[in-house]
Amino acid sequence: MGCDRRKFITATAVGAGAAALSGCAAFDPVGWQSMIGDAIGTGAKPLPPLKKGDGSGIDQKWFKEFVAGFVKDDRVNNLSGDFEGEAIFRDSLVGFVSGADPLLAEYKKIIGPFHHTPDEAMAWAAAEQGVKKPPVKQIGVVSFVLPLVDEIVSDNSNQERWTSARWAHGRLYGEVFCQQLVASMLSELADRGILAVAPDLMPDFRKRRYPDVGWASPWSHRHMAFAAGLGSFGMNDFFISEMGSAHRCGSLVVGVPLEPDRERHPHHRHNCLHHQTGGCLVCAKRCPVGANSAKGHNKDKCSRNVMNNVPHNQLANNVNIYGCGLCATGTPCAQEAPV
Repeated sequence: MGCDRRKFITATAVGAGAAALSGCAAFDPVGWQSMIGDAIGTGAKPLPPLKKGDGSGIDQKWFKEFVAGFVKDDRVNNLSGDFEGEAIFRDSLVGFVSGADPLLAEYKKIIGPFHHTPDEAMAWAAAEQGVKKPPVKQIGVVSFVLPLVDEIVSDNSNQERWTSARWAHGRLYGEVFCQQLVASMLSELADRGILAVAPDLMPDFRKRRYPDVGWASPWSHRHMAFAAGLGSFGMNDFFISEMGSAHRCGSLVVGVPLEPDRERHPHHRHNCLHHQTGGCLVCAKRCPVGANSAKGHNKDKCSRNVMNNVPHNQLANNVNIYGCGLCATGTPCAQEAPV
């Protein structure tokens, strides 16, 4: 787990020519790669070669310790630029769900028919590795939520229109951290002979606007977190864990039978104060473009605002990334579940 984030950035940058211009935020290759990857996809990335092994010792405890150890590794968990040396994440939550859980198949109706099941993701991974896919009951999903440190959340809580500098840097390098965490976990599992995949690596993974659904991707980390009992959704569609909605989250599919060790919430908005009492909607007041309301989240308004933050982040915050996060900060659910 002793990976160097800067080596990871260099290895995945879009090219040496762009890297030479990285002193200017508008030409920062890391930010461009993140935004372009979301917009048009990055194409399938090769999985680490699967080696022979019996997978001994890989259980729920192992996954929790792996993620917690990565977060505690200061060389990886830190911002760059003006905030060099400051941590990004303060803790970690890890949950599990069986690949055979009926809810995961139901997501094809709840989210859309384009959303992959763990079985479909594992079928792709098995074909890539040239091995037989394990039966669905032998497949598990690992979900993790990484809450942001107080300083990042506090800075953005004080904003009324544009993203704060710390939040913008945390948005970009927090995502880089998550990618490196997953890549390291996949490598370790492959070394132990365990087939695993992050659906983000599949060739069709990208956000797009679907008819009758709006903006979505073929794999939702937040919905996996709900299935794993890590929290529920707010009126703004942010995921509210017991440590709040100011976080990054991720998930991966593994050839290990896993069962939840947390009870799933009875309603998809259980942790939302407005859902419970009808008297909150601070997230709606925080939104500068009116994308949140008692009716829910307007993805189109939100998406336009998020992208409008790009030039502001380049010029004012010296980082090349989209983002906003105002409705995830300065709210009762920012750093805890208010219910």
